Amino acid sequence: MDVMQACRCCLLYPPDKDLTTPHTHLGKAEIYADMIKECFDIQLQLAVGGSGSSGICCTCVGRLRDASDFKLQVQRSQAELQARSQGASLVKEEESAVECENPKMQDTDESRGPEPGESTTRQ
Repeated sequence: MDVMQACRCCLLYPPDKDLTTPHTHLGKAEIYADMIKECFDIQLQLAVGGSGSSGICCTCVGRLRDASDFKLQVQRSQAELQARSQGASLVKEEESAVECENPKMQDTDESRGPEPGESTTRQ
């Protein structure tokens, strides 16, 4: 197979789809060149005017979708962790503010020493 007519991602298979044409998968528009850029920060040098391939094979499309989905999953998880962390920090700050306004009783009957004139022995 002519490498110039191969999948731009693996060079093993002939391309099944164009990298720059919008495709729909599960009701969602996909432009594979954009997905590669967003997911891996790789700007493909695409063929212009029929010289060479600007395509991707179905195998690489599947792998690209998996990678893109994984990246989105990690980003959502990080955002959730950050939101939870900020929420926990806010709760701690509120608890600290309440403690400053209403300090806990430090003296309890058991922790205090005997009152003046009281015996230190128990009966």
